[in-house]
Amino acid sequence: MSIKNMAKMSQREKFEFIDSEVRCFYEYCKEAGMTDEEMDLLCRPLTNVVKKAAIKRWTKVALFMIMVLAIGYTVGRTETVQWHATAVGRIFLVKILPFWDWTTLYYSKCLINRSQPQNVEPNIVSTSHCISCEAVRNVARVSETSYGEVFGHHLLRGAPVVVADALAWTRPGLNLSAVIHGDNRLRDSVPCRLLTNIRIARQPMDLEEIVSRITNTNIPNFFVHFQNCDIRAVKSFRVLAPRPYFLSPHIPPSHFNWVLVSNNYDTDRYKYLELDVGLVIMSQLKGKNVIRLKPRLPCEDECSTLNFELHEGETLVLGNALWDFEYYPGKSGENLAMITETDWIES
Repeated sequence: MSIKNMAKMSQREKFEFIDSEVRCFYEYCKEAGMTDEEMDLLCRPLTNVVKKAAIKRWTKVALFMIMVLAIGYTVGRTETVQWHATAVGRIFLVKILPFWDWTTLYYSKCLINRSQPQNVEPNIVSTSHCISCEAVRNVARVSETSYGEVFGHHLLRGAPVVVADALAWTRPGLNLSAVIHGDNRLRDSVPCRLLTNIRIARQPMDLEEIVSRITNTNIPNFFVHFQNCDIRAVKSFRVLAPRPYFLSPHIPPSHFNWVLVSNNYDTDRYKYLELDVGLVIMSQLKGKNVIRLKPRLPCEDECSTLNFELHEGETLVLGNALWDFEYYPGKSGENLAMITETDWIES
């Protein structure tokens, strides 16, 4: 067949022609009495060219993919692209809300529910536990204390305690807005729980937007509390309330924390915080908060509700297996507090 005719053939016809020629060559070699080893040696230059062409082709594909990934990674690291990608992602999530309510997953701490062991009761408190709090009628205040006194004398018998000197310093001029705007990890962090009297147009909203809503409009009275689940934000907020001096080294760092902010918010309605069962430490950094600890079911009739104020510089230490936590902000001036949640087993 001439080269001109080959040029007019389709790709499929060319492959079929080459296949037929190879088959004819193979049959000719067999009729000539050649062995498979001899045919392999004869065809080796051709097979080597085919292998080299295949390696070259796949090398080009791999280099192209690496180049695309490198360019995508570099472009994706730019602030403009990240901002637009976040905006598109949020719009997409809003658009699919009528078809799939993903907000339940957003506010969940775990995407996969762990099955509960068969030998564990569904309720963390039973009537036998109520004996630990039946004699607790008030909250003790201590200072210059120790781990043994705080945990051995109070928490292990179910009683919360306020440590008056747990904060080595207070910061009356502390500006939460400046703290958040000055830390990249905080600006972009999105709280996993949020409650405020300020109308929030949409969710989720990062901390920078939340603080801007408050500070840019000069709202005369407000409250807002939010929980940080992002470990980067949790670590950043730890600088506001350093680890108390009486904590033993075997107590791990907090895994979540809450920030409570208010200004001239006049209310007597308590705000409930859904805290993990474990060790809860509340540091009052500015102003005051009114705290109410309510016995958990089924101990509400056997144990007393505790009401008290937490003032600037004081720290509440609580093993909350027996208590539900509620608060309302101080009614005058600016109030700021931080709550940490830590895994701790009362033993």
